[in-house]
Amino acid sequence: MNVLSEIEIRMNKIQPLKTVDQLIRDDSFILWCLFPAEKSGQRWIEDYLALYPQEKETIEKAGQLVRSLKLNNRNLSSTEKECLKRSIINDLRKSGKSKRVRQRWQYAAACISFICALGSLYLINKENPFRAGNRLPVEDVVQLDTADQTEVELYLAQEKMQVANNATILVDRQGKVNVIDKGTNHLEILNNDRYAEDSQRGENQMNVLSVPKGRRSSLILPDSTKVWVNSGTVIQFPERFEKEKRMIYVEGEIYLEVTKDESCPFYVKTNQMEVQVLGTSFCVTAYKDEKFQSVILKEGSVAVEGYGSGKQIIKPNELLVLENDQMSVSRVNVYDYISWIDGILQFHEKNLGEVLRSISRYYRVQFNYSPDIEEVKCSGKLVLFDHMDQVLQTLEKTLSVSFHREGDTIEVTKY
Repeated sequence: MNVLSEIEIRMNKIQPLKTVDQLIRDDSFILWCLFPAEKSGQRWIEDYLALYPQEKETIEKAGQLVRSLKLNNRNLSSTEKECLKRSIINDLRKSGKSKRVRQRWQYAAACISFICALGSLYLINKENPFRAGNRLPVEDVVQLDTADQTEVELYLAQEKMQVANNATILVDRQGKVNVIDKGTNHLEILNNDRYAEDSQRGENQMNVLSVPKGRRSSLILPDSTKVWVNSGTVIQFPERFEKEKRMIYVEGEIYLEVTKDESCPFYVKTNQMEVQVLGTSFCVTAYKDEKFQSVILKEGSVAVEGYGSGKQIIKPNELLVLENDQMSVSRVNVYDYISWIDGILQFHEKNLGEVLRSISRYYRVQFNYSPDIEEVKCSGKLVLFDHMDQVLQTLEKTLSVSFHREGDTIEVTKY
């Protein structure tokens, strides 16, 4: 028996050819992605590529999708990883029926999600995390105000959908959109024929993600760039990036980890400035209710061009502030400005007015206070996962202010 025949025999349990959607549902493929050193996973992928070498790109895309579903730095312990691996392998050995294996995998993934409360492991499920809405032209979507919006909304080629809070939205290189609901660990794959139709016609629609106050979201762009989207933010991004440049538009606040590609620069545009990068981590703040816009750089290098104030290159640990067409650069503690991605509001010698506006966006409430309270300087750390009353009590203990709440309006007064 020759080598190819042996491979074909071992491939009996594997479908002859799989799409990206089918691969990310295949337990052997999942095992290979999560535990590449496992022998059974290695043999599966080697056998598959031996028969279908032309599918290497498909394998890479599917693997990238599976591995990108965890957006934070929380890792399982070696013991937890071993338990998960054994659970998958044992069921793969016990039964060749995909349904039973999938159910077992769902159980294992649910257990892991419980262990990593802040993790975002994936789980395949047929339930749709969206609730279909009205169709609106993209031109109108761009002008929408998030003030009266209560849920995260996603606009795809004029179609409006509601997305679960804290969901992660993934866009592949073909423009298809997948959504992971972190609350239920459901992964929904949006298979819409329009993507193929748009590609054939050479069209490239703009998608819009609108995140209101009190809500947050995450986005993985077609080039694998990761974006954390803060409350009260609207971000526009294309189905597919152009070959010469990658460009998105934002109003609000986002933190990005940009995939490096020197041949295709990445741009973030606001209504007052343009930020150009090659591959870096940074935060852009451009809220309508703030007098300034800013860029804070964690690593790499970016060039910021104000539409009426020239161009400035900033380095890691530098903050660029654009206000009244004037730029200023200072060295800062970066985490004070990006701590919100971890559910923490950390600040040092910041105006109380800025802190209250951040709390207002996170909890969807309105603060009323006098100008003298706006300028009060404060330092500290607030855990935004706590109930808002606990957050306000923390401020009362450290500052000479009190809060009186009536519904969603909070009056702030000095002692």
